[in-house]
Amino acid sequence: MFDVLIANLPYLMKGTLQTLWLALVGVGLGTFLGTVLGVVSAMVGGAVAALIATYVFVIRGIPVLVWMFLAYYMLPQLGLMVGDVTAVIGALILYTGAFVTEIARGAVLAVPRHQTEAAKALGMRKLTMLRLVILPQAVSLFIPPLLNNSVMMIKATSYVSVVGVWELTYAAREVVERTLAAFQIFLGVMLIYFLICYPLTLAARFLEKRYSYEH
Repeated sequence: MFDVLIANLPYLMKGTLQTLWLALVGVGLGTFLGTVLGVVSAMVGGAVAALIATYVFVIRGIPVLVWMFLAYYMLPQLGLMVGDVTAVIGALILYTGAFVTEIARGAVLAVPRHQTEAAKALGMRKLTMLRLVILPQAVSLFIPPLLNNSVMMIKATSYVSVVGVWELTYAAREVVERTLAAFQIFLGVMLIYFLICYPLTLAARFLEKRYSYEH
């Protein structure tokens, strides 16, 4: 029954590697962007925080697939001749960054106020206070939801196949068109995504329980 899947597994694994690369670059850079913006928003406030909040509101309010279509078709219209992979990765970075911004901002703001007040009373500057007091405590609040968000964004990489970027889902569609074995092939794809995402889900649950126990 699964001979077709086994025969085409090497091709699907090549698509898996492409999916992992897209996730590593898109989700990785998006996480870095969101972490920086979230910390800045929480620490600075004012017009800067309002500008960051606008970015988060706009990006999160529109599906990632729409952003990918916009990046794919709009950038060339603006004279920016980028490749299709670069366009969709850029959309994924911005989308991931918007969600991570809120996670990071919430983690920083969740640090008990008396901790920051004590640091100020000791004469610490903002950067020193951030490095020694706030970030070490915020990390435990930041990592579990970050991992859950990363799982969602890794699965969102499958949308790039809609705009014609080759990866696991696109590879599966090619195999199905050739073999007409949709059930077997997409069952295999489902298993591959599960094996990628499940360890991150377990890690997030473990850290959530550990944090709850410690507090």
